[in-house]
Amino acid sequence: MYTYGPLMPDLNLVAAGILIWVAAISVAFCVYLPSIRTGREAFWARRLARRSIEVEEGFDRSAKPLGPAAYRDSAVARAPATAVPPAATPQAPALAEAGPEAPKANIDEPQAVELQPSADDTGPETVHTPDQFSVLIVDDNAINRQVLEMILDSVGMAHVSVENGLQAVEAMRDTAYDAVLMDLQMPVMDGFEATRRIRDMEARRGASHSTIIVVSANCLDEHIAAGREAGADAHLPKPISAGALIGELASCPTLNRMAA
Repeated sequence: MYTYGPLMPDLNLVAAGILIWVAAISVAFCVYLPSIRTGREAFWARRLARRSIEVEEGFDRSAKPLGPAAYRDSAVARAPATAVPPAATPQAPALAEAGPEAPKANIDEPQAVELQPSADDTGPETVHTPDQFSVLIVDDNAINRQVLEMILDSVGMAHVSVENGLQAVEAMRDTAYDAVLMDLQMPVMDGFEATRRIRDMEARRGASHSTIIVVSANCLDEHIAAGREAGADAHLPKPISAGALIGELASCPTLNRMAA
């Protein structure tokens, strides 16, 4: 009887080949593809951050930064107060979060965060006042901070960024920033409590109020009312509009005094 032994494949080699193929596929799905996706998301985040500024009418990135006296007469006057249309970008703008942040059960209840009083709170003479209009950015998301920084850079506004409400209170203790862009849900201390503490610190010093603008995906009436009660001056939703943000900053009393 004739056999096909010489032509039959070695089962051990076949099994080894299958194992190598499965291992390669597993590595690709578990390691390589996620790393590519992460890099692609970071790339689109940076690109969309620039695009969200460029699509706003009146913003010329090739132009020189504007001085405080020219904000309302040029960039602010030309910038529309409407959000960037979704069709202008291949996906949702970078500052847009996955969805509205879940409302807190007790939205007005202060968080138990220990903040020791400082001798610097006794009088405004101990606080550094910047020579130019300056903005404090408060957000725990690095991409959100980058987008806000790029918008402020496009009109030549000085800015400093921190990652949570406690850092914001400490920053305001040392420096009298003209405006604060305050996120709401953050670790360590949320935006409501940080706003209350900043207002309390300003009242004890007898200092003028900085303009606190809430920038958050929490935009329900209850969130806006809670922000006002804490001491915020305005509430802007995410995804942020460059025109709306610059428009709010242009109405700051400190900027008006500098422009005059």
